[in-house]
Amino acid sequence: MFFRQVKYFFLILLVFLPQILLSETAIPLHTQIFGKPIWQDVLVLEDKDQSLTEKSITSGSLDSRFKKIPSPNLGFSKSTFWVRFEVKNLTEDLIRWNLVFDFPLLDEVQIYGNPLPKNLIRNLGDSHPFAERNVDYRNLVFPLETPASSSATYYLRVQSESTIPLTLAIWTEREFYDQLNKEQMIFGLFYGILFVMIAYNFFIYIFTYEKSYLFYLFFISSIFFFHLINNGFAFQYLWPNWIYWGNYSLPFFICVSCIAGISFTNNYLSLNKHLPKISKLMWIWVGFLFLFSMVTFFLNYRIAMIVAILLTVPTALIMVFSGTSTYLTNVRPARYYLISWSFFLLGVVLYSLKSLGFLPDNQITRWTIQIGTALQTILLSLGLADRINFLTRSLREHIRELFHAKLKIEESEKRFREIFQGSDEVILMMNENFEIINANRALSKQMGFRLDDLRGKKITEFLYTGRDQSSDYNVMYVNDKLTDLKMTGSIVNFKTEFEQKYIKEPKEMYCRLQYIDFDETREVLMTMSPQHEDTIIQLIESEKIELSMNNYLRNAELVSQKITSQLAKYLSNIEQTEVRSSIREIIINAVEHGNLNISFEEKSRALMEGNYLEFLQKRQDDPRYSQKRVKIEYSFTREYVAYRITDEGRGFDHKKQMEKTIDEMNEAHQQHGRGILMTKSVFNRIEYNDRGNQVSLIKYLNKD
Repeated sequence: MFFRQVKYFFLILLVFLPQILLSETAIPLHTQIFGKPIWQDVLVLEDKDQSLTEKSITSGSLDSRFKKIPSPNLGFSKSTFWVRFEVKNLTEDLIRWNLVFDFPLLDEVQIYGNPLPKNLIRNLGDSHPFAERNVDYRNLVFPLETPASSSATYYLRVQSESTIPLTLAIWTEREFYDQLNKEQMIFGLFYGILFVMIAYNFFIYIFTYEKSYLFYLFFISSIFFFHLINNGFAFQYLWPNWIYWGNYSLPFFICVSCIAGISFTNNYLSLNKHLPKISKLMWIWVGFLFLFSMVTFFLNYRIAMIVAILLTVPTALIMVFSGTSTYLTNVRPARYYLISWSFFLLGVVLYSLKSLGFLPDNQITRWTIQIGTALQTILLSLGLADRINFLTRSLREHIRELFHAKLKIEESEKRFREIFQGSDEVILMMNENFEIINANRALSKQMGFRLDDLRGKKITEFLYTGRDQSSDYNVMYVNDKLTDLKMTGSIVNFKTEFEQKYIKEPKEMYCRLQYIDFDETREVLMTMSPQHEDTIIQLIESEKIELSMNNYLRNAELVSQKITSQLAKYLSNIEQTEVRSSIREIIINAVEHGNLNISFEEKSRALMEGNYLEFLQKRQDDPRYSQKRVKIEYSFTREYVAYRITDEGRGFDHKKQMEKTIDEMNEAHQQHGRGILMTKSVFNRIEYNDRGNQVSLIKYLNKD
């Protein structure tokens, strides 16, 4: 019995021990986190054929397939990688923290989980314009927050044509920006040195016409741009919207750096004099590199990148061999060359091996090229006595660089204005009070108005006001949409009618509202495009439809548009709008006062307190009302159009409501309850059932 128990124990241990060892542990969050690497705490699932969906991953059904990884470098892969990790807030305070990908060349990184901040951009990468990022930073950053004493699970979907290192780190908000300032100082010093070297060698060449300085100038320039691209600064500052060039510029400048390095070596060491065969071999290799640099743009990015990296290895070997050979032949310049370039080429080789996945990705291998470049620059400066003054020139060149950056920004703004004014859609810019501050030329083309006619006015003052009922509804409807934008911050789409300056008829426009955040202000962008008539509607002579809708008021707009769209060939635009607005009001009444059992007094009180939308949402979520439906029956012929709208409420005293007049409602200052009065003025027959939860409406279309 004892041995049998021991046998079962070891069997259970054998089955569950790997799962225990590979199980995920929650990453603790503290009030201060200084770039904690988390790749050892995450689990990874490789999706080789991109068949897994967000739903299948976030549902947790595939969690057992996630595994720990022995190294953060996943190398070059066509697969999509899903990364899973859990965090836990161990404090009693809300912690705002940043998830940082310390590698700027990833194509697509998407984050899923709960909770996620409302304004978080979930899809990042260099396959999108740089402006579409959460933080104006060279690396990918997801600003997150975790409530006190809670945990959260997040999933990342990573896909890239380049190498994929999971260099994930967690920073608390304050510590991240402190580190960002330090990093900018270090990079500023590094690029400042390179930029001064470029300027210095340029002026030396101007004064001496020594070709070695010219070749060295080209090489340092190519290395300068290589680092800008590899560290993400080129995409951030130089070409933030040029996605194709932003990707292929890296393999291109790798080839250019190899070409410039070999050319400098050939000239600086006078190889055509000391080693003519090697010199000839070098120029053949330069021709091959030049050809490949041109072909790069027509290859798959992954192939172009792998081949470009592989080409650096023979290039480095040729340069080291040339320096060694000339040193052995007692060529004096080879001494400085061999020492300085050995450090640089060692950094290149180490970085290439890291990029290909042969070396792990860490703080040393990640900075090998920068370290090698800095050492090479310092050592070569020993051979040039007057380079001691480069720091003074560095400051002047930085000012010039900022000036050029300003010119690029002004040029970018100029292109934006051309796009803004050239659009066929009406584009309005409004402040947070929805007052118009700018508009493009399409406003005059579509509506007849000029910007000066509407500047400073609210968008609701621009709505169609042909009849009192329609005007009241349009204003209320658009105000609801503006409130939706304020409450959710999400893009809002709707359709409504606007005035025209010279034509006294409404113009129906499809509208889109969204917030645009600037450094210190927030504005509202509104685009409007005219409705395009569905030609098949003109062919319909009769139709009968039965619909059932839930209690969301936005569906009232969609349904009313659907069941009134065929009236265009029988009624004028104003009459069709009246029918649609009336049907919409009756459906809204059926939802609010019928299915949701909202009394007249309750709605009036909520409107006065300014919290009607919250009150409405609570009723919609209430299990007593959430399953109720509004039934709409619709029949259309050449002679008439008929509607029957039925709710599941208790009904109301329709006779009393039918007897009210518009003057009585105005005297009582009632903000709502005008739908029935509007309907009376539009339809020929209105009949309620005894209970008051069903109304039948008929309008005759044959005016004879």
